[in-house]
Amino acid sequence: MLSEFAIAGIYLPPFFVYACVALPIFLGMRFLLARAGVFRWVWHPGLFEFAFSLCLVSILVLYV
Repeated sequence: MLSEFAIAGIYLPPFFVYACVALPIFLGMRFLLARAGVFRWVWHPGLFEFAFSLCLVSILVLYV
């Protein structure tokens, strides 16, 4: 796990860094899932996207 990340003297929490890294991955995966038609099979697309983004952030926290 990362420690605090400093930008111009401002310390950022590691969770913020992980969330910023997960955002482009999430957007790319969301585009691919939409093109594949996965959202037609999901009951609540917004809830699915939120859970998927949390899974991505947790994978980054655990393995980076």
